[in-house]
Amino acid sequence: MKKLLLFFSLLLTSLVFGQSTVNPDTVCYQTPGSVYSVPSLGPGFTYTWTVASPGVLVSGQGTNSINVNWSSASPGLITNGITVYATNSSNCQSTPITLNVFILQVIPVITPIAPLCVTEPCVTLVGTPSGGVFSGPGVSGNQFCPANASIGTNTITYTVTQGGCTFTTTTTITVNAQPILSPIQHN
Repeated sequence: MKKLLLFFSLLLTSLVFGQSTVNPDTVCYQTPGSVYSVPSLGPGFTYTWTVASPGVLVSGQGTNSINVNWSSASPGLITNGITVYATNSSNCQSTPITLNVFILQVIPVITPIAPLCVTEPCVTLVGTPSGGVFSGPGVSGNQFCPANASIGTNTITYTVTQGGCTFTTTTTITVNAQPILSPIQHN
């Protein structure tokens, strides 16, 4: 009977535990909470999770759903980042399921712009990787227009979204006031 129960458990596990997350799973750099789960096999099952360091299992051990803190993980692939297996009330274990985790970090860069005079024409902002969004005083689309910015230092933000993760960077552009001369005097 135990062998039949183990066979049924393994068969059911292979049908129900199928991963719906793409392997490797992409996690945004410095993410403090990521939830992982497998479909419940019903009452009487205990789930044993293992999370590769530097990931920290925050909650959910024993259940079919956990919360993992990846905020200390460096960018790159964590092979066998998460493993789970189920144990039934007869102490029979399923085959473990493993998920690799890829910590995604994108470091956006804005090409610096030298100080501008308030009377100069708009200049094109360039950010890498491309496809991001610029914002800040004097910004319209990917143009910085000194006449629409503040005199002095203007902070420009560039936001890039990749793989469901959002990354930002900032730069400053100085706008100088136009010198104003008084009328010519004859002494």
